[in-house]
Amino acid sequence: MEQQGMTRRDFLGKSAAAAAVVGLGASALGQGAWAQEGGDRVRAGWLGTGIRGFHLLNIATDLPQVEVVAVADIFDGWRNRALGRIEEKGGKATGYPDLEAMLEEADIDCVVAATPEHVHVKHILQALDADKDIYIEKPMTHTWEEGMEVVRANEEKKKVIQVGTQRRSVDIYYKARDIVQSGGIGEITQCKGWWHRNSNSSNPQWRYPIPEDASEETIDWEKFLYNAPYVPFDVHRYFQWRCYWDYSNGPAGDLMVHQLDAINLVMGGEMPKSAMGMGDIYRFHELGRTTPDTWNAIVEYPGRDWAPSGYMVQYSCVFSNEYEGYGEIFYGTNGTIVMNDREMKVVPEREQVADEVIEAMEMTSETWGDKEHLINFFECVQSRDEPNCTEHHGHYAASAAHMAVMSHHRGRQVKWDDIRLGAYTS
Repeated sequence: MEQQGMTRRDFLGKSAAAAAVVGLGASALGQGAWAQEGGDRVRAGWLGTGIRGFHLLNIATDLPQVEVVAVADIFDGWRNRALGRIEEKGGKATGYPDLEAMLEEADIDCVVAATPEHVHVKHILQALDADKDIYIEKPMTHTWEEGMEVVRANEEKKKVIQVGTQRRSVDIYYKARDIVQSGGIGEITQCKGWWHRNSNSSNPQWRYPIPEDASEETIDWEKFLYNAPYVPFDVHRYFQWRCYWDYSNGPAGDLMVHQLDAINLVMGGEMPKSAMGMGDIYRFHELGRTTPDTWNAIVEYPGRDWAPSGYMVQYSCVFSNEYEGYGEIFYGTNGTIVMNDREMKVVPEREQVADEVIEAMEMTSETWGDKEHLINFFECVQSRDEPNCTEHHGHYAASAAHMAVMSHHRGRQVKWDDIRLGAYTS
């Protein structure tokens, strides 16, 4: 593997300050005056207005300091729906058939993109080339190589990139970080993340509804495929792209990334040392689905002061049972943190086995990450501050998931070369 012109010190330098932050201010969590007061408005262009993009659009159009002035979507139906919603809320926007046209013609400060995973890198780089800030939904990239490309590109451009892992805008994760990194639950050797879902057999996970007006005439199929292998037009692949490896990393890209990033926030994690992943389709075999409906992974990380010998992250995702829901656990020698984005508990170890007796604690959050994460992005567009989830954070979480998927496909452990900055199988 050839050295690619960037040392580990260069690569990590930009995010070193973020790793040392000890807390978030109210505005970074969307609770400050910025969201209520007048002043200069951010002019935003929206890219992708499907289920997720439309949800984010509804949030943004209620923010007094944001003006959505442009909408790009390669499906006519969603673009027109978004334009109609903006008008209903008293705004006015121009529609564009794709990002290229929007960047060329629209007067915008930034892009908010909610598009399929495999085209994320294209849209990020296009925005950077046009000197625009961008909010990109998770995962930031489809491969670890793309993550390196984004990081390198923004070393030069220095634009605001916010990756949509919203737990970085939820207050209790920073409380958990403070507890862990101060040694509050002792030394940590293992963490756990899980997301368990269930649905009726007639309504499989990720089989999102297909609009009646969807057709080859209303969808730019070539733009959707981008660099994926050619297949004839298929509405299922377009609207239900998470079911196919060509466009998605399955549960690793959709769900595991959320919790890897949250665990990285709390643990101060960056690139892992190694990853293993395994999954299969045990329940939903319909319509040629290729990504797993059941997924497990183990990711190994190098040491920190609060995990001096390193630590492992165990991950579980099932689509056939929702027991336990979703969450994260941090196992310390003196206690355990059990949490999700709504609540956190500190559970002490027994006095007989703990090196130090700690107190139990419970904490809840009133912070809903989607809105606060968007506000943090828009505020950083104006202030030029670093957002809560930078391209470095996005690269770390996505690349760990990519390594686990590589392991699944190759049937071997995947390791990270910390000198050459690349993933490989031994």
